[in-house]
Amino acid sequence: MTRRRPTIADVARRAGVSAAAVSFAVNDRPGVSPETRERILAAARELGWRPSASARALTEARTRAIGLVLARDAAQLDVDAFFVRFLSGIGRALSAADYALLLQLVPEGAAAALPAYERLAAAGRVDGFLLTDVEVDDPRFAVLEAAGVPVLLAGRPVGECPFAWVETRHEEGMAGPVAHLARLGHTRVCFFGGRADFEHVQVRRERWRNAVDDAGVEEGVAVHAADDEMAEAARVLLTSEPTAVVCGSDVLAVALVRAARERGLDVPGDLSVTGFDDSPLAALSGLTSVRVDYAEFGEAAAGALLAELGVAEAPAFEPSAPELVLRASTAPPPSRG
Repeated sequence: MTRRRPTIADVARRAGVSAAAVSFAVNDRPGVSPETRERILAAARELGWRPSASARALTEARTRAIGLVLARDAAQLDVDAFFVRFLSGIGRALSAADYALLLQLVPEGAAAALPAYERLAAAGRVDGFLLTDVEVDDPRFAVLEAAGVPVLLAGRPVGECPFAWVETRHEEGMAGPVAHLARLGHTRVCFFGGRADFEHVQVRRERWRNAVDDAGVEEGVAVHAADDEMAEAARVLLTSEPTAVVCGSDVLAVALVRAARERGLDVPGDLSVTGFDDSPLAALSGLTSVRVDYAEFGEAAAGALLAELGVAEAPAFEPSAPELVLRASTAPPPSRG
């Protein structure tokens, strides 16, 4: 019977640390304390494990690849305008620098993605990471700061952040739908957003409130939902009998339209709905939506990370303004007489 050779995972378990920490310790990289380093090295000696020469070379040399871990449901990627346009912009920047993108999809939430970041960092498979979907108290920050891997945030951090970041003007896009609905005669406007712990969702909700005040209309209810909660959350929102709702994404807007029709409501006769992202889904369903240039965002984010890596100059990024695209999902409010 052949005895199995110990692996980096065995050392990590013995020392009570992550695989990334083992890699940093044995390659004498920053990110672990002297005490932890000694515990890891002791565990490696006890198990008789040492990194191969090829593995060492991989961790010390440039891979000419950057990592992007996306918390997405693969079944929804074909209607995710952000994903498609953002990737196209990343591709433009990386191609010019002869870099590649290593993409991994994981279940929803930054915490669920942590093992993927640790594996990629420990294996030395990427030179740096792009982070999207920034959360409040984002758990990825501490892990990647400890790993000592260059990181660029595609989004605005909440509070202290150890990494550089770039952002669009997406939040400005909430003013257009509210003003449009107010001009149509709606006196109360509701908000339907994604997960409340996403920074971009919080910002859009705050801008919706500001836009409601500016338009002189009543602030309706604000409802949030994760991807698997949209249908039920839409039904809850409709119990407040809204005549107008601005949504934080086209997917949310379509879920709301579907729930409204299940209740026998006409869109836009009984209920006006606006989306966000101006995805192909919006065009096909006749949905009024806000378009943000996510391709230029992806190119700027990837370019900024390449500058952090020292392989390109930092790009001058002047994000374009969002654009409200009017379609058939909005109309004057129904007569209540």
